[in-house]
This record gives sequence, structure tokens and C-alpha cells, in this order.
Amino acid sequence: MDSIKALLKQSGMTNIIVSIIFGIFGVILCIFHETAMKLISILIGVLFLGAGLARIITYIQGRGRDEHLNGDLLLGVILFIFGIVAIVYTNTIGMILRTIVAIWIIYAGISKTYLSMKLKNLGASAWIVSLVLSIIMIIFGLFILFNNGAIITLIGAIMIAYAIIDIIENVIFIRRLN
Repeated sequence: MDSIKALLKQSGMTNIIVSIIFGIFGVILCIFHETAMKLISILIGVLFLGAGLARIITYIQGRGRDEHLNGDLLLGVILFIFGIVAIVYTNTIGMILRTIVAIWIIYAGISKTYLSMKLKNLGASAWIVSLVLSIIMIIFGLFILFNNGAIITLIGAIMIAYAIIDIIENVIFIRRLN
């Protein structure tokens, strides 16, 4: 039982660290919203370009030797094209990132809802707070997902709120384990 308790505490601490990083990213989006999205899009583009180029080089170096490398050329070209698209169409990348963030927050909220039900079954009084915070997280995620006009600053603010909620919930969870 102690090993499970230690594992749950470690998981809670890891979640707190991830939430702090998520909150810092939210602060950056609030302060440098336009620059941040363009920079992220360019970085994603450069990563795709690099990965595509690496696949193409692998194909050229192994041509004629290994049959399994034949897919590297196609994958390399596709990744390279995605890289160019990410660099040229920064607004589209911003929309994709917004969708990913929204889905992540909704998923985390659903997971926390499940956890709050587990806390209820264990008789912990904190399950209500956990459930309310989980519902707020899901609402934030849905707002980001379905609001096409959501500006990056608002997304950053919601990310900060999500991080704070998640940190509070994990601190409560860790304290309840003791």
C-alpha cells in the first residue's frame, strides 16, 4: 500500500510540475501572444523540415540496400512540405495549436472528474471541490475549442487558470493521501 501511495504522490508532483510549465506557457502567450504563435509555428516548421530532410538523406544513403527505407523518401517529402506550410501559414498552425490545447484541457478535466469520483468512493470530502474544478476545466477547454475568435491572450489566461486549478487539485490529492 505504501508503494502505491508513493507512486500516487510522485504522479501528483509530476502533474504539478507539468501544470507549472503549462502556466508559464500561458503567461508567455498573454504577454507575447502574436510573437509567440509565429515563433511556435516557425519552430514546428523547422522541426518538420529537419525531420523531412533527415528522412530524405536516410533514403538516399540506403537506396538499393534496404527495402524498408523506400518509405523514407515519401515520408521525408511529406514532412518537408509540412515544414514549409507551417512556416508560411502561421495562422493555421495557431488554430491547430488552439485545438490541441483545448482537447488537452478537456481530457485533463474528464480525467480529474474520474479521479474525483474515486475520491468520493474513498470517502474523501475533497471530492466535491475536485469535481467542481474538473467541470471548470472542461468548460474552459470547450470554450477554447468552439470559439474560433478566441484570441491568443485569452487562451494564455485560460491556460494559466487551468494550471492553477490543476495545481490546487493535485495539492489537495497529495494531502489527502497522507
